[in-house]
Amino acid sequence: MTENHDNAPVRFDTIELGAGYLLGVATLNRPQQLNALNLAMCERMLARFRAWASNESVVAVLLQGEGSKGFCAGGDVAEVVRHVRAGGPRRYVYGDAFFEVEYQLDLLIHTFPKPFISYSHGVNMGGGVGLTVGASHRLVSDGSRIAMPEIHIGLFPDVGGGWFLNRTLPGLGVLMALTGLIINEADAIQAGLADAFLPGSARDALLEGLRSISWSGDARLDRAAVTRLVHGLHDRHRDAMPQSEIGRRLDAIRHVGTQPEAASVRDALAAVATADSWFQRPADSLAGGSPTAAMVSFEYLRRARTMSLAEVLALDLVLARQYQRHHDFPEGVRALLIDKDRKPAWSPARFDDVDADLVEAHFRPLGR
Repeated sequence: MTENHDNAPVRFDTIELGAGYLLGVATLNRPQQLNALNLAMCERMLARFRAWASNESVVAVLLQGEGSKGFCAGGDVAEVVRHVRAGGPRRYVYGDAFFEVEYQLDLLIHTFPKPFISYSHGVNMGGGVGLTVGASHRLVSDGSRIAMPEIHIGLFPDVGGGWFLNRTLPGLGVLMALTGLIINEADAIQAGLADAFLPGSARDALLEGLRSISWSGDARLDRAAVTRLVHGLHDRHRDAMPQSEIGRRLDAIRHVGTQPEAASVRDALAAVATADSWFQRPADSLAGGSPTAAMVSFEYLRRARTMSLAEVLALDLVLARQYQRHHDFPEGVRALLIDKDRKPAWSPARFDDVDADLVEAHFRPLGR
């Protein structure tokens, strides 16, 4: 049963599973914008997922994206920065609200009381990863391009990045956070950011499998049944996966990502890139990204290492609000997404000029 018009930014459907049970299906529906998340989308999903969590007829939720190019390119930060650049006393109102609701949504997905299945295809970056990584069952398709690319726009890897990037392979979280490293579907599974592979050509098999489950309404039993289904789908199609690129470079990734400070990550990465060209693009990204964002992101991951998910998302909100009010985030979004000249004027422009006070200011709650 379709509950929204086809042009809604998020479509909500329910599919009958038998015995009076329903599957709730949410489809991100801004394919021309690669399903980039805005405030309205996050508000609608937060409200609907809360309703489905309480509805005893809904035994599971599936989250997917419309269009062939990707699941979600991230948050619509261009809209956030348009408000900032417009000036006036309300210039931060939209962004503050967007980040707060987005992080509430991420937390809800991580803690959802029923099976929550995400199906990621194509481009899945930033805020999109925030949606998929918290699902109880995370499927990833062929041709995937998964990243936390915030360094390019002078931001930090938010949406709980301090939690899930610290729980991936040694060094990889720092490398992804500081370079926007793009990984494929096999990498995502090896890194613990996805659970199973299902190519787009076999996508219908997921719905068929969900319909075949004998649903009980007991979340524990139903979650186990979905796990068996997901494992079976992965085993059936795993030979179609590409080779994991990070799997062949674990020692180098560990060496780079476990450096003691952001500047030494930059230097180690540049050195490794001379021997392996696969590292050249992330090395260039770090060298050309915001030095402030790199140093704040490195410190963010350090502080978040011992935090709970809820604590990390609370810290994310402090940081996101501060980033709006500092120079590099609005400037990075301007250069990459608004004017598209790809010539951000970072301030400071050099790692050596980013002092400890500037880094610390990003961690200071507003009003203090």
